[in-house]
This record gives sequence, structure tokens and C-alpha cells, in this order.
Amino acid sequence: MKNTIENNKQKWDKDYHWHHHGDEWDGQAVYCNQNYEAWKHSLVEHLILPHVNETTTALEIAPGHGRWSGVLADRVDKLIIADVSPSCIDHCKKMLADKSHVEFHVNDGKTLNVIPDQSIDFVWSFDSFVHIDKPTTASYISEISRVLKTGGKAILHHPGRSHSFLWLGFIRHWGEIGKQLYKFISMHRISDHDGWRANISAKMIRDLAGKNRLIVVDQLQYWDSGKKFGVPRFNDRLTLFEKQP
Repeated sequence: MKNTIENNKQKWDKDYHWHHHGDEWDGQAVYCNQNYEAWKHSLVEHLILPHVNETTTALEIAPGHGRWSGVLADRVDKLIIADVSPSCIDHCKKMLADKSHVEFHVNDGKTLNVIPDQSIDFVWSFDSFVHIDKPTTASYISEISRVLKTGGKAILHHPGRSHSFLWLGFIRHWGEIGKQLYKFISMHRISDHDGWRANISAKMIRDLAGKNRLIVVDQLQYWDSGKKFGVPRFNDRLTLFEKQP
């Protein structure tokens, strides 16, 4: 199945059951040989808290069932949530019903038209861009640049397929054999499925950032110096951007 807007909306709005509202996705922690709660706590401590405070206006793109939204809502002045899935937005509205400083928007899956230019201090998205194709990712990165204030930051979790082999991405759609072969070529992984990762590389993200006045501050697979906590399972990356003047 291709990583289109339509397929993402169908999957997360209609087909997926959200058994534990996103906390069922413990595979990265398991791959790191870590307890999921410790892994999640480490992610919050290293990737979210350093970039937010009581004056921050934050944007979360594609929150699903709010796996990180509560953490953000408790630590910022204003939180805007945008998702292509109406059912996900409805769930987040119920979950954060007592948070009057949170805005909720169902968007078109590629733009942020409801958000004014240069109005956001921090953008966050985790476990979502990993499933988004290149045209949609490019559209979102352009929009992120537009809405970020100068000096504002964004962190996106995205695929880290081998850039040299992206041109072979078409073989993913040749049935299970093609999918497994491309996983080995582009992820250097033999076991496990491919996590429905889009055909995106870390270099592609850097290139898109450069075209949109975003400095890539860092690209991480692990966020702690001991390499205990990270997103290595599908060879993913986390990119930290900063908006240029």
C-alpha cells in the first residue's frame, strides 16, 4: 500500500483500532532492549522538554490519539493540533477537554492553512512522517517553514532509508518478496516487517529543509549518549530544524 494522503487517512481514521491510543507501539523500545515507559520518559526528557516552556506556542502534526499531546499541553502556553483524521481529532478533543489553550484542526493532510505565518515556536511530529510520501513531506516542510517564527524549532520523526537506493523503491509494490528485498537494501534489516515506512532518506529531509530556509541542527537515531534510547528498529531518524531569518 502506497504512503499517500488517502491511504493514511483510511488507515488511521477508519481501519486502525488504536488499542492503547498509540502506546501499543512499543517496538522501538523493545528493539533497544528497554522498558517502554523508560524509553518514553527518555524521549520526553531529551526531545520535548528542552524546546518548550510556559511561553511556547507549539504545533503537533498528526498526533493520532494524543500519545504526546498531553505532555505538550501541560508545558506550553498554546498548543495547536492538526490531523487529517477526524476521528483522531475527536479523540484528542475528548482527552484534552479541560485544556482551553489547545486548538484542534482537521486539515487536508499536507498544509497548515489555518495557522498564520511566523506564529509557532516549536513543531513536533512523531510516528507520523514515517508513513508520509515525498510530495506530502515536501509540502509539510514548506508549511512548517512558513509558520515557524525566526529561530523557532521543529522535530520530525521520519524514515532513514539509504538514499542511494531510493530509486529502487518501486519494488516495494511487487508483493511480499519485493517488500522484503527493498527493506534489506534500504534499511539493512532482515527480520521484521518494514513498518510501512515511506521511501524517504535523511538526506532527502536535509535537502527539503535547505530549500525552505530551515537549518538542520541535528539528525539523530539515538538521543542519549549511551545509545540506549532511540528509533533504530526501521533505521529511522529524528531531524531537528531551526528557522533561519
